[in-house]
Amino acid sequence: MIKFGLISELGTDENKGYARVWFDDVDIVSDWLALPSIATKTAKQWVPIEINSQVACVIDDDTEQGYISIVLWSDTDTPPEWATEDTMGIMFADGAEFYYDAKAHTLTVNAPDSELNLTCKTLNVTGAVNIEGETSIKGDTSIKGETNIDGDLTATKDVSAENVKASADVSANNVKAQVEVSAGALGIKLTMHKHATPVGPSGPSLP
Repeated sequence: MIKFGLISELGTDENKGYARVWFDDVDIVSDWLALPSIATKTAKQWVPIEINSQVACVIDDDTEQGYISIVLWSDTDTPPEWATEDTMGIMFADGAEFYYDAKAHTLTVNAPDSELNLTCKTLNVTGAVNIEGETSIKGDTSIKGETNIDGDLTATKDVSAENVKASADVSANNVKAQVEVSAGALGIKLTMHKHATPVGPSGPSLP
């Protein structure tokens, strides 16, 4: 038969994946009943269920043998604000949420107080990528295509360029180098190169 009750205890260790249910209509607490999942073998799905969650159970008349069939919504435990006929997702106990809106074609991840860790062999992204905030890249980095930098650029080690054509109009508010700068196939060094000035080679630069 089907009975409705409330989760009264969650299993740990050898009882992980099971729970006890209190059936208030008869004031009885069940033995350990299996929690619902869509996959439990090599592919596994785990969703934590909290104490006092309302559940439906398939159980025998003595409320001893059975399982928890499903967790139910209630007047207290209501769907998340983004839940509609077009959305599918999950909301975690700390407020982080992950859901897709098929009508808006939008995948949303809200986790402002969380850390997102992703480990994979290769991450391929096709399309525009917008990043707002501090960004750190560790490792070899290749960029193919036009690159625009609106802000300061600092390099602490060697900077090299191959097959680069100089623009006829290059301007900058301030260009600084804390190490020796060399240019061209001859490797002309900035500090060793003689510049013609009104007061002689390598004199003060023109204002």
